[in-house]
Amino acid sequence: MKRTALIIFYWSVALLMFATVLSSTGYTFADAFFLASSLLPVAVLFRYLLAQVRFTSRWQGIRDVCFLMLFILTMAFLAVHLAHTLILALRRQLFSSELGVSPILLNPVFLLAMLLLIIVGDYFLGRMIERRLPEADETITFTSDRQPVTPQRQEILYVESCDTETWIYATEDRRYRNKRPISAWANLLGKDFLRIHRSYLVRISACQGREGENILIGDIRLPISRKYKTEVQEVLKTSVILK
Repeated sequence: MKRTALIIFYWSVALLMFATVLSSTGYTFADAFFLASSLLPVAVLFRYLLAQVRFTSRWQGIRDVCFLMLFILTMAFLAVHLAHTLILALRRQLFSSELGVSPILLNPVFLLAMLLLIIVGDYFLGRMIERRLPEADETITFTSDRQPVTPQRQEILYVESCDTETWIYATEDRRYRNKRPISAWANLLGKDFLRIHRSYLVRISACQGREGENILIGDIRLPISRKYKTEVQEVLKTSVILK
């Protein structure tokens, strides 16, 4: 709950600061707040898509980031245009006045800088939360068989990808199925979980041993693929399961 409250507080403050910057360019604060609000979903989308970029090769990563920035700029310009059209229509109806788009909102460098500033702040806030607020007691809410479930993070043992579905295995022989891909589960569950195979994501503290190329969780053996073997060894090298 504290994590959620901090994130909501941060994005609220970011919205107010963005509105304050825009209001200094000649907009009323109400108009500036509305324009900033229209760009907030673009910032959230930017944050999510940027986290999906993988630098499997340097040039591919750079290319993906460039295409992402072009896409985000397009979305930002569309959001500004739509919001400005609505503000202008309201002003004509109430005040019979015109309002031109501020040149600063047509500046791609300014738009990208503001969006990047917001998501960089969100990133460092997330890092701070990870250090100071333990995740063990946090509940994870998702849908399984069309029913909402909320197991605690520490109760999830491992996640298995099965074609179009993902199975979530928890303590007390509970298991749930969900449509969210395993890569999204890795981002959601965070650093306490480790990818050991393209089909398996395990909670590090649930690992009880290693047998050959398998991780043991109770009586369950999960394979370690060649792709993730080095990462598994580095993450778990101080753990008793490798001794």
